[in-house]
Amino acid sequence: MNDCPFCQIIAGRAPCRKVYEDEQTLAFLDLYPISRGHCLVIPKRHIPLITDIEPQDNIAGPFFRTCYLVARKIKNAFNCEYITMLIRGTRVPHLHMLIIPTIKGEENLLDKTLNLHHFCQIRLQPQFTAAELDAIAEKIRNAQP
Repeated sequence: MNDCPFCQIIAGRAPCRKVYEDEQTLAFLDLYPISRGHCLVIPKRHIPLITDIEPQDNIAGPFFRTCYLVARKIKNAFNCEYITMLIRGTRVPHLHMLIIPTIKGEENLLDKTLNLHHFCQIRLQPQFTAAELDAIAEKIRNAQP
């Protein structure tokens, strides 16, 4: 897609700082990093959302393998406490995994946001009853993939 910034990178028409590449995927540093080593992993084929992957595409395995490899590389490069991995599709409609390390002694906004979320979540009254949670789980189990 001509207007997709990630497709522009894949085509070599936009710069990036590559950290890993294979036949089906590409990983590079985020232009606006949340922390040192924050990377994005994308499939080289334009796929808007993770729910747009079809089993016959044979992209899920290579995509998640690259996410794993890059996360391990970041962990070993920076001796991270942990790594947050998020799949989004709201700002750039091209499937991408954000790999965001938490490095000892360095603060980042994502960790602060997740800590606030946890703080609030454990103090809220449960939103659903046990019966409602059972019904939600059943609905998901029975839904078509």
